[in-house]
Amino acid sequence: MKNIILASAALCVSLSAFASASEVTAEDSYFKTGAVTVSSEETVTDLTDADAFPVPLRAPEKVAGAAIVNGGVQAWNVINSGKPDASLSSSYASAIPGFSFNWANYSGWKKKEVVYTYSVTNLMQVDVIKIKYAVSYFYNGQDLTGGSNRADNVETAMAGQRGAVKGHYITNFTVRPLSMNIKWGWKFSLNVRMSDPMNVGTSDRPVAYLQADLNYIVSTPFSTNGSVWTYGVNGLGAFTDLTANDEKMTKGIAPVEPVEVSSVAWN
Repeated sequence: MKNIILASAALCVSLSAFASASEVTAEDSYFKTGAVTVSSEETVTDLTDADAFPVPLRAPEKVAGAAIVNGGVQAWNVINSGKPDASLSSSYASAIPGFSFNWANYSGWKKKEVVYTYSVTNLMQVDVIKIKYAVSYFYNGQDLTGGSNRADNVETAMAGQRGAVKGHYITNFTVRPLSMNIKWGWKFSLNVRMSDPMNVGTSDRPVAYLQADLNYIVSTPFSTNGSVWTYGVNGLGAFTDLTANDEKMTKGIAPVEPVEVSSVAWN
């Protein structure tokens, strides 16, 4: 009888240990990342009445000709702990000339939008994070009031107009969440920090350039990880995913071959 009791107790302990091990394994599988995927889709449209064309949030500084300043904000939050930030409606950056000009003279604006989908899949093959966000901006606005609409004469016509502001600028650069699906126990945050605007053209033909760093953080009760997505845009409409470019360059680097060193005998 004593042997039966001891055997039963040993069996209970074994089952309990097995159950605990199963729980730990399931928990680890749920909170551990199995795969991360990022995809994007780019669209270009003409400016419509439905698009908001904001005025600068602050008056441009009076600086030397051909200088470009940010008429919007330098940094803002996009997603806080899985929720859109309340200040998104008034958060944008611009790269505009830093002297007096008339936006009403500018026409030909186009809107570029790149939609990204970021997914985190855990070891249980569950998509625990799926975020869709859009990076968009207006570009290609030109002052064509100098009398010529031919593209090859635009700069010449603008140069001959007193007070005309030449060049291609950027306005209403925004990053906004489109959809979010975040499972229990996981958290995601995203914020934007803009570089100072640059002129990547010439003093006679300025082309505005902005670079945005999107800092994101993924966290669980057991870990916190983050990184940066970097995008560059210019007033001619070019959009460059600098993060993707860096990854391609890194993958293209050939592995370092070990250097053969002759052995040295110390006898």
